[in-house]
Amino acid sequence: MPRYFFDIDNHKHVNDDDGTDLADDEVARVQAVIFAGDYLSDHPAIARHGAHFRVAVRNDQGHVLLAVAVTIDEPGSPHAGASGSLHA
Repeated sequence: MPRYFFDIDNHKHVNDDDGTDLADDEVARVQAVIFAGDYLSDHPAIARHGAHFRVAVRNDQGHVLLAVAVTIDEPGSPHAGASGSLHA
């Protein structure tokens, strides 16, 4: 079973050195989305205007397969741009 690594960028980079065995890239994609949601749920204080949060998924060869990125934009804030986004 392939091993995938879920690295976090939240104004500092944290490598997943252990990884997780998953069936394939599609399962890793779904797990990245779930992980990002769980992380934000566990750390709601980071969800402030201008905040950027990213989970990058690497395979066991070290290649980044995908990233889930969240940007918080608050309408009406002096520095507000487009509405918040979630990309996978």
